[in-house]
Amino acid sequence: MLNNARIAVPVTTSHVSAARSHRMVVALGHVRGRLKWLHPESRRRSRLAVAAIAGGHANDGMAREHLEHAGARDQLIRHPEIMRGAAIEGGQHLRAARATGRGVIVSYCHFGPFPAIGVTALELVSDVHQVAGAWLAAPRPDSITHRVRRWRRIFDEAGVPLITAEGCFAAVNELLQRGAVVVMAFDWPGSVESRFLGRPVRLAAGTARLAEASGALVVPAMRRFHRLELRTLFGAPVDSATGGWRRLHADVAAQHERWILQCPAALEDPRRPGAWEESATPESWLLPRRLMS
Repeated sequence: MLNNARIAVPVTTSHVSAARSHRMVVALGHVRGRLKWLHPESRRRSRLAVAAIAGGHANDGMAREHLEHAGARDQLIRHPEIMRGAAIEGGQHLRAARATGRGVIVSYCHFGPFPAIGVTALELVSDVHQVAGAWLAAPRPDSITHRVRRWRRIFDEAGVPLITAEGCFAAVNELLQRGAVVVMAFDWPGSVESRFLGRPVRLAAGTARLAEASGALVVPAMRRFHRLELRTLFGAPVDSATGGWRRLHADVAAQHERWILQCPAALEDPRRPGAWEESATPESWLLPRRLMS
């Protein structure tokens, strides 16, 4: 079985220059985010975001950091070459899960520089698909912005097919049953009341339900910038066979929570459109109005 070590290559001047250039690009993102603090509306929204994430621990320092993380995340979409040769930790977990012959769900949250984790997974295993919102997977022609084109190009050039999230259960279940790898977000609003980040949160349970239905393993994953360098971490696989979908849902939530609590400011705003919106407060994240019956 392949191990997690990368193939050793000579370190040349071009490699060093590329790494330095990537760090400068990420640093520029931090600066752009920091400058947004000067705008009253950005400042207000950032304060509300970190209050919803961190509750009583939120402060203006965390709110400024939240904007810096958003700026750095945007740089990954603008400059996907940052991913080339970036560090991968825990790759053996994803490879081991794939080697079982069962389907694999790579589960991530909207945390840190999360875009295109499926492209990184493809460096380790084959037959990778990624679930995304319709705005990215199947956008209306009149809604395709330059940013959407850049984001889609990352997947298209890597050869990672996108699956529209809404109504995708049957299609993803079929992929998992034939042993594919499907990357999907964990932190979406839904009907399952969960304990997450120290408060009641209504979460979607598609990840856990799909794992139980298909027999797939779940590999939690997250990304971060460490000293301006991109790193992707894959955690140990979680198996629904050990206690059903509810136990798996709680276990995956707990792993993501541990990562997020290391740097709460790096979580994307839960009050953003399409997420919990105004229903995300320091006390709870309930269903947004658009999902209430």
